Amino acid sequence: MKHLLIALLFFILSSASAQVNILPFAEATKQGLTYKKLDSLYRGARKFYEGTQEEYVKEENALLRRKSQIARKIFGVQTVPAGIMYHLYASKTGTFDYLLYEIRGRISPESEKALVDSLRTLLDNYRFGVKIISSHVSSHYMNLGLIRTVPKGDSIISSIEAAKSTNRPDTVKILALNQLELKSVPDVIYRFPNMRELNLSNNELKSVTIDLSRLPKLRQIWLNTNQLSDSSLHLSKNKTLQILNIQGNHFTDIPQAVKNCRRLKSLWMGYNNLTALNQKSFKKMRRLQDINLYSCGLKSIPKGIVKLRRLEVLDVYYNELATFPSSISRMQKLQQLALSHNQLTLLPSNLGKLRKLQTLYLHHNRLEKLPNSIGKLRSLQILDIGYNQFSALPNEIGYLQRMEEIDMSYNNLSEVPAPIPHLRQLKKIYLRENPVAQDAQLRERSKAIVQVLEGNDIQVSY
Repeated sequence: MKHLLIALLFFILSSASAQVNILPFAEATKQGLTYKKLDSLYRGARKFYEGTQEEYVKEENALLRRKSQIARKIFGVQTVPAGIMYHLYASKTGTFDYLLYEIRGRISPESEKALVDSLRTLLDNYRFGVKIISSHVSSHYMNLGLIRTVPKGDSIISSIEAAKSTNRPDTVKILALNQLELKSVPDVIYRFPNMRELNLSNNELKSVTIDLSRLPKLRQIWLNTNQLSDSSLHLSKNKTLQILNIQGNHFTDIPQAVKNCRRLKSLWMGYNNLTALNQKSFKKMRRLQDINLYSCGLKSIPKGIVKLRRLEVLDVYYNELATFPSSISRMQKLQQLALSHNQLTLLPSNLGKLRKLQTLYLHHNRLEKLPNSIGKLRSLQILDIGYNQFSALPNEIGYLQRMEEIDMSYNNLSEVPAPIPHLRQLKKIYLRENPVAQDAQLRERSKAIVQVLEGNDIQVSY
């Protein structure tokens, strides 16, 4: 009943005010508006808009651009990077109720106030182009101002003018043409036969064709944050390119151009709406070691991903995964698995077969238990299961003898799990916002375990 009253109070407050409430995370917590509580109130199982996903993504991207324009106008070109991480809560009427934020980096109080005031004006007057039928929450990170970051050195060129005028193109290793509002790939790139890195990110490219046979030393290409689509990227067949970043474009599947890169090791495709991803999408990519599918609208992971037997890093943060395929156990070289910010309620029972796994991120899901096979992950060093629904952990957790850090914050633990003191390499344990961290009597029950941990110089954070 208490939780129902709290929920009702929040929604009454939200509907009573037509203006968005903008607060730093710390200030919101002091007022009882923790984002855990707000997330639970605004994040529902039902779809929160009418129309197609493409229509909503288009609308959301338009709003993101408006906010980025505001930040660029206020902060201009930043020499010291700064950004804002925020959670945005929308009501079922399509208006915004809350924006909770945290500034990353240093900005003046005056600039922060100007940003907050401008965002408030934008959000108070914004109306969705699609019909909102349910309240919801979204999380974002936004750079404050235009931050053109280019490496410095004798072998680096960062402008078209310099690329055309240099009389020593053979010495250039990095060509950084990012954030120059380019609408096409300049032919000047072919002046540099020894170039190892080509950065064309954050431009206005709608089509890209690069003949890698003319750039035999090229190892990295950055095309993130452009306007590329499935059929507009063309890379000639090659055995040289190793890293390709095409995040933040308009891809719906892994383009054929990727498969022309026979020795590609890292592929970053986050922030694309990968609606056409299927079992065949991962063919001819067997050398891949690192793939990023961050915030791609994925509701499932095609089983064909297990063809990537050399994969060491798999990142699928901020998707809509309710399940994860048990065939993941075939990826024996996997070292980092990032499944946070999804809708997972269960993990594969054979997860323990990933014997080389060192880092496992599971925070912000709906998990209530870990599989008993977790104890077989003998290489595991970092485990983050925060923001779930755990009330207990299996005894097998005590077998993780290489574990250095475990985060169990924001769960339902009424005691410190008994196997924890057996983790001999443990350095940090986080228990924030669990019953055991908030209730004095429950803390007393776990006092002996905590004393053992602290006696071993293990940092216990409540």
